[in-house]
Amino acid sequence: MLHFTEVLILLDNNRYCSGQTLAERLNVTRATIHNCIVKIESLGVPVEKVRGLGYRLMRPLDVINPAQIEARLSSQVADQLFSLRCLQEIDSTNRYAAELELPPTGRFSLVLAEMQTAGKGRRGRHWVSPYAANVYLSVVWPLQRPLHEAGMLSPLLAISMLTALNEMGVTGLKLKWPNDIYGHNKKLAGLLIECSGEINGACKMVIGMGVNVFMSQCENVTIDQQWTDVCSNTQDWKYSRNEVAAALVNNAVATLTQFENSAVDGLVDTWSRWDLMKDKPVELHSFQSVQSGIARGIDNDGSLLLETSHGVEKITAGDVSLRASV
Repeated sequence: MLHFTEVLILLDNNRYCSGQTLAERLNVTRATIHNCIVKIESLGVPVEKVRGLGYRLMRPLDVINPAQIEARLSSQVADQLFSLRCLQEIDSTNRYAAELELPPTGRFSLVLAEMQTAGKGRRGRHWVSPYAANVYLSVVWPLQRPLHEAGMLSPLLAISMLTALNEMGVTGLKLKWPNDIYGHNKKLAGLLIECSGEINGACKMVIGMGVNVFMSQCENVTIDQQWTDVCSNTQDWKYSRNEVAAALVNNAVATLTQFENSAVDGLVDTWSRWDLMKDKPVELHSFQSVQSGIARGIDNDGSLLLETSHGVEKITAGDVSLRASV
């Protein structure tokens, strides 16, 4: 059965390719080519169709290349890489990564995908994942420190993501507890950390990272919150998705290594510098209730400090969502 990617790789943004030519090259019918084009468009890839000329991509595709990512890893991070998998289509990179073997201590495995059919964020939210438009990756890490200390990793890794994007020239960045990145007050990136294993034994940590890179150039994107992407927040954006992925991995693995070596400091002050909600009235939504207060930054363990009529309370991430009061 013909996969849509076999048609996609034959399309170009600089020239037209007729349906007949595509059908002959792939030894299928014109109807099959038409169905693949419909599938490609449904994934957010804009295709121009001109009678008598054929099909043409309306933007160049920036595809993931594992070799290019490895070449851009720092020497130390490259030495720590245990395995790398790049998938065309997967339900969720985190789900796939969770089934991989646990890397040796101090090393990591990396999973990337061109698209996710069931990508998710915190609290089970759907993460929209158009084909070859954004960065979807998961890092598998063998956690050595006690699981109860891992709460600070959400803000730490969010800071590492923001730092990578900021160094590439992305402007207007802010952090929203526990691990979302906003650009000019709109959602731009986020991460999802999932753990499995014993409380006092070996723990497999899977860190899913998603960054909107070229989302604004896609079609049929429907998201239930305000969003933005990297290319909309950067003049003359010049980096590939491979470069973005490598920068995220370099920073994340360096952060994880520092965390394991108890070399983390300055979390509170660094978070405060980028804090979107600091000293603002907020609402904390859980499945059972809504709690109002003033966001007062975070504590050293990554907990949110929420000032209420009862004083300042520490809130751990769990199944809660922080929102600005309306």
